Amino acid sequence: MKQLIAFSVIVMILMTQASAKPRGIILTDSIHSKILSERRDLLINLPSSYDQNKTLTYPVVFLTDGLRNFNHASGTLDLLTQSHEAQEMIIIAIKNTQRARDFTPTYDESYNKWGVSGGADNFLDFIEHELIPHINENYRTNNFKILSGHSLGGLLVIHSLQTRPELFQAHFAFSPSLWWHDGVIFKNTKTFYEKGGNLNSYLYMNLANEKGQMLSSFEKYEHLLKNHNLKGFSYDTDVVEEENHSTSAMVGHNKAYTHLYKQFQCPTDIITQGIPAIEKYYMQLSKQYKAEIKPSYHTLAQVAGIAYNKKDFSDAIEIYKSLITQFPHLSDPHYRIAYIYETQGKYSRSIEALDKALNISTSENVENNKYKALRAFVLAKMNNS
Repeated sequence: MKQLIAFSVIVMILMTQASAKPRGIILTDSIHSKILSERRDLLINLPSSYDQNKTLTYPVVFLTDGLRNFNHASGTLDLLTQSHEAQEMIIIAIKNTQRARDFTPTYDESYNKWGVSGGADNFLDFIEHELIPHINENYRTNNFKILSGHSLGGLLVIHSLQTRPELFQAHFAFSPSLWWHDGVIFKNTKTFYEKGGNLNSYLYMNLANEKGQMLSSFEKYEHLLKNHNLKGFSYDTDVVEEENHSTSAMVGHNKAYTHLYKQFQCPTDIITQGIPAIEKYYMQLSKQYKAEIKPSYHTLAQVAGIAYNKKDFSDAIEIYKSLITQFPHLSDPHYRIAYIYETQGKYSRSIEALDKALNISTSENVENNKYKALRAFVLAKMNNS
């Protein structure tokens, strides 16, 4: 008991030391493109877990208009992952050089005052043959790729989906400029969606409070989506009346991340069958999407939660212990074990688990107030027993 108290005092001292720091890892990178004959600068956001558990691999978001969208896209994703409403991902933000050139599929002379147009296929060649190999070589990726774009960038996303449907597994198009060059994007849209076959891909598309060509082209595309005949393809669309063209990407990333996350949630009837059934489900998903898709801690922990609700406390603890081995960087399984021990009246063991949770939470860089509250509650019970 004296050793436990001494260790607890050390933990409490460490808890009082200043340790506030931003979540995630922000890097800069660059790549010289032979295809574009220029250097392209990148802003990169790695998840907080990236350096804490080096067995993990991640999906990658390739973010256009990178300088403009990097902060909100990264911050929104981090908030959602902490609430188990989105998957942790690497964000690769591509800084613009010639925006109109890179995002438009055809040359339109009338647009020349905003820049030369028509280089979208060249830009996609750069992403496919130079940027993606560079990212895969230097970062821990799982081959699940997302292209995200706003306005003309959204047009690029739709063009990529229709011309290179296998290149990305998910597509985010915010207020896409589908009106471009008299709606040239629509020349192949109907054929693309009605041709049938398999396309394991997801599209999120939105529009703000926008009128004229923006609205009419969006509604036209939405109508064609409703009649698609592609097996494995899914989509969501939104019209966000309270937002404007400039903010549609900001609110859109929130919806896109969460909708995509739901696409890969394990069905409840499989979760109730246990961890082997869950792992088999994700192996099938990996084969389907040609990516390494693994169950999240939150998904696997639901099995322990089921055992706890049945009052199978020993089974629940064993499951959480196995998750500690798989996810050693996470504090939550220690907290869950502590909660079970408190329920059983095993207060010393509960404190030990809570101290481990608190210690890990510092490096994990997560809020730990509920750990402190339960710890105080358990200590009070110990003192009164």
